[in-house]
Amino acid sequence: MAVVATATTSVTAAASASAGTSRTSGTSRTSRTSGTSGTSGTSGTSATSATNPGPPQALTVDDLTAPVGLGLTDIFFGWHVNDARRDAIETAYRIVVSRPVLAGSERGAAPLVWDSGEVPSNLEAFVPYGGPALSADTTYRWTVQTWDGAGRPSPVAKPATFDTGLTDSDWHADWIKRLTVEPPPNTPTTFAIQSDFGVWLDEDEYSYVRKEAVLGSSPIVRARAYISADQQYELYVNGDMVGKGEAYQFPDSQYYETWDVTHQLRAGKDNAFGILYNWQGPAKGHPAGTPGVIARITVLHRDGTVDVITTDGTWRVLPGAWLPGTQRDEEGDPVDYTENINGLAEPIGWTEPGYVAGAVWAPATVIGPHPTAPWTHLVSVRTRMVYEPVHPVSVRTLPSGAVVIDLGKIYAGIPEVTFHHGIPGHLVLMHAGDLLDEPAGDVSTTHGTQHTDMTYSYIQRGGGTETFRPFGYLGFRYFQIDDPGEKISAKDVVLLAKHTAVPDENAGTFSSSNPTVDAVFQLGRHSALFTMQEQFVDTPTREQGSWLFDGRNESQTAMDAFGDINETRKSLLEFGQSQARYWPDGPINKIYPTALGAQQIPQSTEIYVDWVWNYWIHSGDRPLLTELYPVVVKVAAFLWGFVSPSTGLIGYISGATDEPRYPTDTTINLLAVNVFRRVAAMAEALRRPASEVTLQERREAVVAAGINRHLVQPNGLYEDGLQSNGASVGVSSESTNAYALDFGVVPPDRMATVAGSMVDEQMATPPPNAADMLEALRLTGNDAAILSILTNAKAPGWANILAQGGTFTWEEWVPTDMDVPGPVVLPVASFYGNGTSLSHGWGSNVLVSIQQTLLGVVPTAPGFSTFSVTPPLRALTFAEGNVPSPYGTISVHWVRGAHTFHLDVTAPPNTSAVVDIPATSLGNVTEHGVALSHAVGVISASQDGPYVAVTIGSGSYEFTAT
Repeated sequence: MAVVATATTSVTAAASASAGTSRTSGTSRTSRTSGTSGTSGTSGTSATSATNPGPPQALTVDDLTAPVGLGLTDIFFGWHVNDARRDAIETAYRIVVSRPVLAGSERGAAPLVWDSGEVPSNLEAFVPYGGPALSADTTYRWTVQTWDGAGRPSPVAKPATFDTGLTDSDWHADWIKRLTVEPPPNTPTTFAIQSDFGVWLDEDEYSYVRKEAVLGSSPIVRARAYISADQQYELYVNGDMVGKGEAYQFPDSQYYETWDVTHQLRAGKDNAFGILYNWQGPAKGHPAGTPGVIARITVLHRDGTVDVITTDGTWRVLPGAWLPGTQRDEEGDPVDYTENINGLAEPIGWTEPGYVAGAVWAPATVIGPHPTAPWTHLVSVRTRMVYEPVHPVSVRTLPSGAVVIDLGKIYAGIPEVTFHHGIPGHLVLMHAGDLLDEPAGDVSTTHGTQHTDMTYSYIQRGGGTETFRPFGYLGFRYFQIDDPGEKISAKDVVLLAKHTAVPDENAGTFSSSNPTVDAVFQLGRHSALFTMQEQFVDTPTREQGSWLFDGRNESQTAMDAFGDINETRKSLLEFGQSQARYWPDGPINKIYPTALGAQQIPQSTEIYVDWVWNYWIHSGDRPLLTELYPVVVKVAAFLWGFVSPSTGLIGYISGATDEPRYPTDTTINLLAVNVFRRVAAMAEALRRPASEVTLQERREAVVAAGINRHLVQPNGLYEDGLQSNGASVGVSSESTNAYALDFGVVPPDRMATVAGSMVDEQMATPPPNAADMLEALRLTGNDAAILSILTNAKAPGWANILAQGGTFTWEEWVPTDMDVPGPVVLPVASFYGNGTSLSHGWGSNVLVSIQQTLLGVVPTAPGFSTFSVTPPLRALTFAEGNVPSPYGTISVHWVRGAHTFHLDVTAPPNTSAVVDIPATSLGNVTEHGVALSHAVGVISASQDGPYVAVTIGSGSYEFTAT
């Protein structure tokens, strides 16, 4: 089908046609109204200049650069205002979308699709597409221009592109599979499931699927491959692996991915399309699903002709070269399987054109055209996996002949080993791990394993160079090859380190006068990156599951370290879906998607609401907040249903799969206060009726009062709960008191007492709550205590992890199976006794604590549209770093001298900030040598305790206090 042009106006010409003129009648644009302070006399003068803003930069759609395969109704634009002047703001924007003609006689033209006109607004993120319905499988071009506070227009931005994907009715392709043998009736199985095609054993399947097709001879100008597999796949085009994909969802909301294969295809020649898909059955980290795969490849030629290749009965299938495996969890948890690859059975060249698929390749079994049960709906997924090579830091050969590879850190990834002199039929045993056994130096199979079988095996093919590369990933540092049969060098081994693609792996930065703090920051960054997989996972080594509490912590780090929001958005939507699937009365599943079914922890349900709020305040994503608001309202109503009218407290919550510690649990009540407060704030942000705000505020007040009336010990601290008879449990933990401070429950006259208990106890909080404890100390001004906790290598905490050689945050401060020599640590009771993990990301959000406490940057309005910069009064002598935001990068650098304090800050255009400068009077502070009352861009200034609080517009500032 040829693409027909409907207009010839170019996108740039269309956008420039009315530049500088208003299309909205009766609208005026004025610069920011400057505030004044009665104490400072600050003029608040905005920068004025005849210079126009530059063309917008960093154009994204759905927070992605030039994305392909987006949902047709899921198009949101974003950009950065390009204006380095102080107090630069955006007062209007104009978006123009066109459809470039890629083929036919009118190539290069860009018919206009939508012109928003000049829209009075300061939005520059999550701006919805508002034009006519978009077409599927189509490339669009778009651009934007902005207007500044004086009504001056920017030039039009350099155009960017985005591609739409497919709706369910656009696939015109069949779900196919390799026909497998069903087990006989009454076959014993430990975890059998019922699929749409019969009973399947808990045994994973690997299947090769291929097709060759001759494409038209006209040059190829655009080609897209749309693919989904239940559960995972690798897509090959003419020998190249172009995509390795994620579909860990329930079949009725299965994900699909889109790949640009324009440069892999060859016009006028035979082209090979290969898919290796893997079905792993039910597990903690994903639902059971049903084996099957679907693909649609569309190829547009320069002459306007289109080739379409879809999965159907003409594709050929072959069993994968994998021998039966066993579940990796040695204690029976439903996880994935060991991989044992038979190199003799690998179909060499099967992804290349001209491969002869003999009789062993059977015709694919057609399940049905999409949509067909159980795959009733396919959803475009925004996230993608990337695989980056990590080379060994050392390769040692042990006296036994085994080779031990050290990657230097724990990564999540796929090991790849190349053999040059293989012997046909030679069995090579391999295993991974996080620790070495002393003194032999073997990779331990008993310590640091989380009772996980991390073995692999490979039967060599022989006859030349061959490469062992398994399908799935694990988290590990060391890799051992027991009997390689030849010398293995560092260039023969590589780890394909795997994680979600992020906008910038180093978007958030930090360095300071304390090397330990810097190392802790990097520990958090590394741990968060490699727990970003198809979902946020608890650990890449064992369960590889999306647990809610883990995801909330890792999400905080992902946003502040990498500027990533799409993985968080995806997780919040998934967990929100769990409410409708399992808990229509209000809770949120503790892990999702999963084969475990309905599983609910009250604290996790409550944390979900905090996670939604955290995403909103970091991203400013109003469309998602609107979509999730009904979910959090249900959570609040569910919790309120358990509040006792006599005490104002939540007692036992029915339906929980994990029992609370006490009949009346203080943590559950404190988290409920936060739920009601956050839902009220969300209602207000969404301009919901005032009654909805008031309802939640009243609930918050009732439970907060109940806590202060019944759960406070005589010494002023909060106890952990009450017995069934109302008696005290006699325990007051650090984490309970931290939550009381975090959620504003502690009255002002007791705040110092509660905060002091945490300073005295140091780190008695387990890793998942540790950053919440640091937040309580930040809120109460205990920055010196925070620095002490972050740097104490002899007490439980992040510095102790580093002191013991850890390279990833841990599940517990003292792992239960780490029986190796190391620095002495303080004894702490095991919080989780499940073979605790040395690669657990829920402690990674210490990075956020460092940014907020020691760098000093805290968002104060959605998306960092306003933020504060508050350097610590006592901790460190200098710190510098960057924090990503939807508006651009926030940069801070401060130095504490003997008699001066110097602070540089850059606020992105369209934002403002309150900068707190340690100083005893306004007169002691200057900006670039100028008194605050005369500094351009300074809006107001006032004394606030030990700080001078200066409100600034956007731009770069240099403050000095003497």
